[in-house]
Amino acid sequence: MKGRFFLLVTVLAFSFGTFPGSLASVFAESKPDLELVVKVNEKGFFDEKDKLLGPTNPLKVSKGKTVKVVFVFDEAVKSLAIGDVHQIAITADDDNWTIESDKIWFFNRKASVTFLAGEHGRTQYRGYCIIDCIGMDHLNNLVIQVV
Repeated sequence: MKGRFFLLVTVLAFSFGTFPGSLASVFAESKPDLELVVKVNEKGFFDEKDKLLGPTNPLKVSKGKTVKVVFVFDEAVKSLAIGDVHQIAITADDDNWTIESDKIWFFNRKASVTFLAGEHGRTQYRGYCIIDCIGMDHLNNLVIQVV
């Protein structure tokens, strides 16, 4: 009986020690009010319908909502940019608050940022790639407006 108890305690201790992040994230993360998917490639930022996002076509979010923006690596396999790495920063125009995604690339295709829209009176955010890449000229104009 002592042997089985010891085995159970050992397995539980190993499980909690090996997977602390995944267990903590299950309990700590809450579902965002709004989840937006943004495709990222050398030609710019695109919505799920492949419409170019930017100053003339901003993402719109409601004030006070928790927003999760999921960035998806969307380089074409035949593109020279297939080996590019992107990392997206979101900056508030009002006070220079910034949050950065993890890096996305061919083998890590998704990364996200989560924030409270309109916190501290922020009315607009801008997104841009912070890593030098082939699409650098087109990855500097994502606009998120608080409505």
